[in-house]
Amino acid sequence: MATEVVPAALKKGDTIAFVSPSSRCNDIFLAATNRAKSHFESLGFKVNEIFTSPLSSDFHERTLQRCAELHAAFSDPEVKCVLCTSGGTTSNELVRHLDYDLIKKNPKIFCGYSDITILHYALYTQCGLRTFYGPTAIGEFGEAPSPDSFTTDHFLRVLTGEGAGPVPRSLQWTTEPPDFFVSGDSSMKARTMRPTPPWRWLRPGTASAPLIGGCLTILMRVKGTKFWPSHKGTILLLENAMGEGADLPIPVQRTASFMADMGNVGVWDDIVGLVIGRPYAYDEKMSVEFRKMVLEQCSGTSFPILVDVDVGHTSPMVTLPLNGMVKLDSKADEFSILEKGVVS
Repeated sequence: MATEVVPAALKKGDTIAFVSPSSRCNDIFLAATNRAKSHFESLGFKVNEIFTSPLSSDFHERTLQRCAELHAAFSDPEVKCVLCTSGGTTSNELVRHLDYDLIKKNPKIFCGYSDITILHYALYTQCGLRTFYGPTAIGEFGEAPSPDSFTTDHFLRVLTGEGAGPVPRSLQWTTEPPDFFVSGDSSMKARTMRPTPPWRWLRPGTASAPLIGGCLTILMRVKGTKFWPSHKGTILLLENAMGEGADLPIPVQRTASFMADMGNVGVWDDIVGLVIGRPYAYDEKMSVEFRKMVLEQCSGTSFPILVDVDVGHTSPMVTLPLNGMVKLDSKADEFSILEKGVVS
């Protein structure tokens, strides 16, 4: 693995590039993309949308076009943050074709979640870049009628270098996807919020280590490749994607199978702590079953386990520096970021 490269902090007046390395949600949700752009401009940032439209109908050519968009974002000296518009299913098509030397020579903040997990792992293993597991332009910052302030506040705190300390907990959350995902781009319907359930310690303990991980279902597509790093001595972040529909969860049994895969490749033997995001669209019965399953899959280990954290496919969400030092402390009831994710 390459020597760690830490990007520069984001400042007011900087340019944020929107890119779509996986699903091309920018072509489908134009209103949401525009809301995200306006949101950042209202906060004092510039936005550069780097989209090739339309993409080629040729598979290889459109893969290279999406790589070129990422290369353009990283090579532009004005761009300080590369923000993915969404997740998807096709980030794995890019990783063999990216110019990692170019990216390493032009380090920038890179943020996204879900399918973007593959790019986080690729950038980490191939050029040592510290990246950020957090919100996307369309899904979070394009929310109607306006983005969630908790998500925005923590995103900016972490990326401007003020995010060290205990990871905050939301007071309200929702299980609903943005309505425009279901009803169409023109929908301005707000989601119904309810009191956030507490984070839960499935197993007590204390651990301090670099944070690594991402979306569980996506990680299973990275293992066995050159983009799969050692997880020895790390705290692992896991979270669950949506199911077969925008409002459907992944069944607990299917998640258990992915967790078994993690055990089979030795991850449970390597890590010193486990942080799991609130499972997407789970009701209380599924949540109880999920927590029981996690303990069963991690049997024979002793590391602390914290679940139901505001990260990944949940709303609102926090922004976490991957490969940054974090701490789990069940006695203090804290999950903390120990160092700035960026350099001033």
